[in-house]
Amino acid sequence: MNKFIIGGWSQSLLNESRKEFDVMMYGMVTNLEGLTTGTSMNPGWSPEKQNKPTGSPGFKGKTLWVYGGGGCSPEGKPSNQEEVSRIAEATKSQGWDGVDFDDECNMNMDLVIEAMKLLKNCQKETSLGFIAGYSYNHPETSTGVSLNEKIKKLILSGQCDRFIHYCYASAMWSKEDILGNVIPALKRTLSHGAEKKKCILALTTRGLTDWNLNYYIDQVLDFNLGGLFIWKYENLKNDHYEIIKERLWK
Repeated sequence: MNKFIIGGWSQSLLNESRKEFDVMMYGMVTNLEGLTTGTSMNPGWSPEKQNKPTGSPGFKGKTLWVYGGGGCSPEGKPSNQEEVSRIAEATKSQGWDGVDFDDECNMNMDLVIEAMKLLKNCQKETSLGFIAGYSYNHPETSTGVSLNEKIKKLILSGQCDRFIHYCYASAMWSKEDILGNVIPALKRTLSHGAEKKKCILALTTRGLTDWNLNYYIDQVLDFNLGGLFIWKYENLKNDHYEIIKERLWK
């Protein structure tokens, strides 16, 4: 087994995982009321009705669905125990290996933890992704204090397998933002009590260069993190994928 895990997200069920991936995540289930991709007015597929994709030939990793994501609504979900049970039941009934919670709409962390408990009770995987940038590194701001409290609470619960640090926006951050935020964010999560191997660094292929890719891999190695996840992995250049495999799987 590789010391560091590699994973990726896809917004299309038709996109097969790279066979070497350890974790594949499909979404984004942004219509949290109806539990579908898309919106309540224009819903897409639902993990309640969609079987876990089989993956590409040779893929032996785990396949999760994503609860949340950019543009998810409404806020404050899940809002009751029925919705918590619905998340777990969809995962079990359709054969998914777990749920990746992407909190971009002020989720109810107490009930996210309850959902994770149900998932863990039936041997499913759990993860939480969050934007680990300026606000997270500045807890004196209103959004910063809220995010830090959520992460602390989740770490304390012991129910989350992976804390995925989104260190990018619509494209890779500028060099200044990378140097100013990536290492402080990782140190912050570790200071909150997270285990190193539960911390994942995430990047996007848009704006990815040799320099920023190697910088992120440096942090995975230096901190001995869990691994590296990739947004828009289908656009990953072959030479960049070779760098990842050479440095993290050697």
